[in-house]
Amino acid sequence: MFIRKCIKTDKVTGKKYFFYQLVEVVRTERGPRQVTLLNLGADLEIEPEEAKALANRIEEIVKGIHSLLPSPPHIELLARRFANELIKKKSEVFQYETTHETKLEQQFDYQTVDINTLKHEHSRTIGVETIAYATFKELSLEEKLQELGCSRRQIEVAAAVIIGRLAGPGNELATHHWLKNESGLDEVMETNFQNLALRKVYEIGDLLLSNKDKIEQFLEIKENTIFNIQDRVLLYDLTNTYFEGLAEGHAGAHRGKSKENRTDCPLITLGVVLNQEGFIKRSHIFSGNVSEPKILNKIVQDVVGNATKPIIVMDAGLSTEANLQLLRDEKIPYIVVSKKKAHLSLINLEEIVKDEDGNIVKAKLVKNQETDEIELHCHSEGRQKKEKAIQTTFQQRFEEKLKKIASGITKPKGRKKYDKILHSIGRLCEKYRVISSYYDITVHPDNKSEYAIAIDWQFKEGKAQVRFDGCYVLRSYGVNLPARELWKTYVMLTEVEDAFRSMKTDLSLRPVFHKKEHRIDAHLFITVLAYHIMHTIRFKLRQNGLRFSWGTIRKNMRTLTRTTTVMKTKDKKQIHARVSVEPEPFHKKILSALKISFLPKPKKTII
Repeated sequence: MFIRKCIKTDKVTGKKYFFYQLVEVVRTERGPRQVTLLNLGADLEIEPEEAKALANRIEEIVKGIHSLLPSPPHIELLARRFANELIKKKSEVFQYETTHETKLEQQFDYQTVDINTLKHEHSRTIGVETIAYATFKELSLEEKLQELGCSRRQIEVAAAVIIGRLAGPGNELATHHWLKNESGLDEVMETNFQNLALRKVYEIGDLLLSNKDKIEQFLEIKENTIFNIQDRVLLYDLTNTYFEGLAEGHAGAHRGKSKENRTDCPLITLGVVLNQEGFIKRSHIFSGNVSEPKILNKIVQDVVGNATKPIIVMDAGLSTEANLQLLRDEKIPYIVVSKKKAHLSLINLEEIVKDEDGNIVKAKLVKNQETDEIELHCHSEGRQKKEKAIQTTFQQRFEEKLKKIASGITKPKGRKKYDKILHSIGRLCEKYRVISSYYDITVHPDNKSEYAIAIDWQFKEGKAQVRFDGCYVLRSYGVNLPARELWKTYVMLTEVEDAFRSMKTDLSLRPVFHKKEHRIDAHLFITVLAYHIMHTIRFKLRQNGLRFSWGTIRKNMRTLTRTTTVMKTKDKKQIHARVSVEPEPFHKKILSALKISFLPKPKKTII
């Protein structure tokens, strides 16, 4: 074998370009001839004098010859990659005859092998890839992308980038590495990603983003059709993600209140609209310092045209009086939690809307004549215990810090100046603002000097009891539901929290490493598309009684692999058998629930 450098001229531009081929000389009836074994592409990262060493190493791997001297790491890496491609190209699928006339011995291929030469190599994961690609096709994303003008190769790369976010979460650079070095997705899809350029991975994100609205509208209809869903409730919430860098190329990257406490980094905000089953209907990207109450008009635009308006469910961050008035003006029903904390009389809470796992939630419907709303006054024992635990923890920490500041007044090198003490207490109150507002703190100055002589504080127990008593009020408009159903509808908001949790932890929504605005937005949209596939899989599993988190599914399906088994025959020939491992009980349970074949790919063998 040897590597040949080829030159071609573009007939249109007249520009010359180079590419490389792996060639073998074979004897024929007409004499020796050169046969092209493999196209190696244009970017062969070796020196010209290393070409022969690479060709020799490829031949050694394919024929199972042991080299006396080790090859340089970069030569070994390329040789194994091209050797695997060559083996894959020359492999043949074994298809045994099943007719009655076929003799039993013709159904098998017997070889005498040396078991001491047995080894396994080129192991690639196909578990998550198989179920994710099957779901990608079930959602008809192939047909939609083709309708949008995408080529076959662009559709393959789009599927790879989205599935990569599910199986090997990371940014586009990490996905590119995963496709080439860890995944057998190309075998599942019957294509080849070994020569896929990183540039193509980024470009497909741009292409998907340019068709964002059309794809989301298509998926909304498709998912509702597959699972027969009627959108009677819409859940809306926001989250943000931070940048590892300055993100100067994105106009919306600003510092703000980070949900991950990363106030040291620029942020960008993602808003999603989900239906009652947890499927994303729309996604919106906002600047990192956006004020949550000011962006409700986006969801109003999505809903106002519907003949039957679904119920909007939001948390307290979005339920300002201006937003609620906007919904009432458009006659859109809603359920929100009131921003005002009220101390309720537990005696008047008559109906039990939940009694599970030792947590009892009592509630009562009350008509608000001023706003024409129905309020649901609630008390949760579980919430009260949680709030009391928060109160106790923050009280202890806050008072420990106060004691430390107070003790410094009496120590020789402690802080004693009156204005410095006030500054320290002010910063402490800001840090512990959850509990500090329930304290009366007095700093006693020395009238003859600028120093403080003592600090006193008093905890306002009665005021704190209203804040940490487990009571809350749900406000509803245009919703004619009994107390239990109204409360259950609001609790659906946990679906949004679960969606955000999945996107952040399972799908690598954060952090963002990109710098350009369209690449940043594309990264977020790819995450949203990956969530569509992930939630479809989990929804189907739940219909079959399987309630696994995506982390559990991915971890266990990762052991379903495809491996090449190599051995030598008695007559010194080399056998390469490319096989999938036998599915284990967990694999079979998942595959059966999703109605996917147990053998994603048949065995391929080359001798």
